[in-house]
Amino acid sequence: MEDMNEYSNIEEFAEASKINASKDQQDDGKMFIGGLSWDTSKKDLREYLSRFGEVVDCTIKTDPVTGKSRRFGFLLFKDAASVDKVLELKEHKLDGKLIDPKRAKALKGKEPPKKVFMGGLRPDTSEEQIKEYFGAFGEIENIELPMDTKTNERRGFCFITYTNEEPVKRLLESRYHQIGSAKCEIKVAQPKEVYTQQQQQQKGGRGTAAGGQIGMRGRGRGQDYSGQQSTYGKASRGGGNHQNNYQPY
Repeated sequence: MEDMNEYSNIEEFAEASKINASKDQQDDGKMFIGGLSWDTSKKDLREYLSRFGEVVDCTIKTDPVTGKSRRFGFLLFKDAASVDKVLELKEHKLDGKLIDPKRAKALKGKEPPKKVFMGGLRPDTSEEQIKEYFGAFGEIENIELPMDTKTNERRGFCFITYTNEEPVKRLLESRYHQIGSAKCEIKVAQPKEVYTQQQQQQKGGRGTAAGGQIGMRGRGRGQDYSGQQSTYGKASRGGGNHQNNYQPY
């Protein structure tokens, strides 16, 4: 039942996937929308801006603790010309408030992501199945299949590193992927120190995040992402324990 609940809102989570896929790169069809009302929903924002062109993705940022709107969001048009139409109008009013739409700018100073985290993986999924599925998106540099050092069994997640960022962008267009009999979640893998810093900022430095851990529902609960690398890539399983330096985005 827990696993079913975890994936019950697939469509909701998938809404921001296209926006997140290009967050580190300039996308002329993407807009930042500030000054939103507390009551404005993603549906409200999408419906309002759809009058300027076809909207392919929309999200409103929320506080990770309270779940309340942070009063800004992002929207992606299919055609960059729609952004120009929005900006031609001097004032935009939604839910009784003047909103502030602007061209979204790419985050600077970050390398394009080439590594992804996959959660919800069945431990009995073979490495060949993983390689076959993810290899269809692009050339794989490395696959990491962490092991539980106490039980010597595979954990319910893995990491895939590509030779370039394009396969990652295509993967992130959908948050969930069917791998064998499991519905698996895909995220960008962040360096552990970056992930820990983000968690400390969100939780005021409290909780297990300060120790570089993440609580996961279902398989792999409360584990840090350490383990051995698989035989595919740069390391072999015979090489001892490998401390993974990445966390999911």
